[in-house]
Amino acid sequence: MPKIAGVNLLGVLLGAIAMFFIGFVWYGLLFTQPWMEANGLFLSGEGESAVMQWLTAEGVQSSAGGPEPMIMLAGFVQSLVLCFGLGWFMKQQAVTGTSAAVMFGLWASLLIGVPLAAYDTIYTPWHSITGLLVDGSHTVATFIVACAILAMFDKG
Repeated sequence: MPKIAGVNLLGVLLGAIAMFFIGFVWYGLLFTQPWMEANGLFLSGEGESAVMQWLTAEGVQSSAGGPEPMIMLAGFVQSLVLCFGLGWFMKQQAVTGTSAAVMFGLWASLLIGVPLAAYDTIYTPWHSITGLLVDGSHTVATFIVACAILAMFDKG
């Protein structure tokens, strides 16, 4: 399998897919309502006619029709870059084996990922601890899973 900087690209692709799927489960199924409320997003209507609303300096803005394809694509590209970065850092630290990769993912998420996610909590007016808990726990879960997948494809 092709590698860039020693990082297996199939592992990166599968890790990014796993990260994206975890995001769907986390934000789309498990923690939708708390996360939306924490970030000032509200749904009006039901089912296909639901409209998302949020407050801006110009007033209430709204969007209908579900997630925008380009935003979802950008999210997947972000997962690819992040997964490659995790793989590269694992290579730099000579992390081998799934259990070492899981620990690496845990510590990387707690020391780098969650503090980055905390910027919204610190600098937005609503200082949402709920939002930080949802985003932070998502970060921990995705880093751990991605690192475990990357380790499975790191064979020399």
